[in-house]
Amino acid sequence: MLVTIRPARRLRTRKSHGIALVTVVIMLLVITLLALAGARTALDSKRASRNQRDYEIAYMAAEAALRDAELDIQSAAGNSSRSAMFVPSSAQGFLAGDCNTGTDKSAPYLGLCDTFTDSGEPVWNTIDWTAAIGNKTVEYGTFTGRAFPTGSGITPARRPRYLIELLRDNTSGGAASGSDSTRYMYRVTAIGFGPNDTTRAMVQSTYRKTDS
Repeated sequence: MLVTIRPARRLRTRKSHGIALVTVVIMLLVITLLALAGARTALDSKRASRNQRDYEIAYMAAEAALRDAELDIQSAAGNSSRSAMFVPSSAQGFLAGDCNTGTDKSAPYLGLCDTFTDSGEPVWNTIDWTAAIGNKTVEYGTFTGRAFPTGSGITPARRPRYLIELLRDNTSGGAASGSDSTRYMYRVTAIGFGPNDTTRAMVQSTYRKTDS
């Protein structure tokens, strides 16, 4: 009696082909997922690096604004200088509960602020640093005449700004010898912008003006 096994061989071959196809599809899916994950990781890394770069630029701009404010207080030269009005024994131009305005030569009080607003909030938290009209902060170079590059390549989108608060000087050298007169020092708050205007950094310093 003759027995053939050809159908069984064809069935086994078909099963092998089916398993191989499923395996290939699974491997392609895994490779695709790995590729997508790698691409996403690369994009996230690039975005994080760009954000860090923008923040560093904003931070350096804010630091530059601090130096500009210190020059504004101490010894700025030129027609726009108001350094002479910063006298350790005087509170001239500092507006209680708010920041003063005006760049007129007779009253160059822009950005001179009291420490706290009526609500008890620090003044730097209550003002609009980027207001197009009625901005109460000082743009870099306003009273010092110094230039600051903006809006090109990876330079800041706009000039940094600062405000100056009046603080009572309670240190041992804060009052003149043999005198009960109040003396003041200044707290500068500055904000810098990155190439993207929404990237910002804020820094502060306390500055005591030397008597000339």
